[in-house]
Amino acid sequence: MKKFLKNSAILAVAMLLVAGCDKDTEDCSTISTIPELTVLGDPIVSLRLGGSYTDQGCKAECDGQDISNTITMRSTINPIVPGFYKVIYTARNADGAAGTATRTVMVCDPNNFASPYFGESKFGSRNYKNAPITITDLGDNLFEIDDLAGGFYFNGRYPGYEPTYDFHLEATLKLNSDNTIELAECNGDNWYWGEGMTLTEGKYDPATGTVTLVLNFSGTPLYVTLTK
Repeated sequence: MKKFLKNSAILAVAMLLVAGCDKDTEDCSTISTIPELTVLGDPIVSLRLGGSYTDQGCKAECDGQDISNTITMRSTINPIVPGFYKVIYTARNADGAAGTATRTVMVCDPNNFASPYFGESKFGSRNYKNAPITITDLGDNLFEIDDLAGGFYFNGRYPGYEPTYDFHLEATLKLNSDNTIELAECNGDNWYWGEGMTLTEGKYDPATGTVTLVLNFSGTPLYVTLTK
């Protein structure tokens, strides 16, 4: 009889444990749909220094329902300071799970060589666009560019590897009186550039604010265009 009671008690405990496990499994299997956000208008915007920024908004859906009225927007855009800024949109579902979307806003200086730019790089059949590139005035007609290659690596071939790897090729440029550009110094010391990068042609067009560079990358032309 004692053995029977003992076995019954063990069975009861086991059943409770199974019931508990089933309950845990049920809770863990609950699926919460993440809101999907779509940026309205251009997700990459150029704003002239001192200009007025008007956001075009964002749309959010969850389980086929429009929840755009739940979107919150966060931004630090300063139209009087050149630079790259983010507009971040967030929407949450009924469970509190969040979805996000981002717009990039570049505040550029239309009247100066030193300015933020959007970079495009072409190397053979590869073509990458919209890399954030900044040129800074060092004085004496010398300027630092934070990536001579126009975003070829960090924006194109290997996006997302930074900051673990530095895929920017910092360099010092000289702007001549005729608006031609010379390479004064390569400041980057990155393994992938080696000794094969040289500037064969460079030009700045003040009327359009466009910089064009032709680089010799280990014997193959790398074409870089910077636009505002």
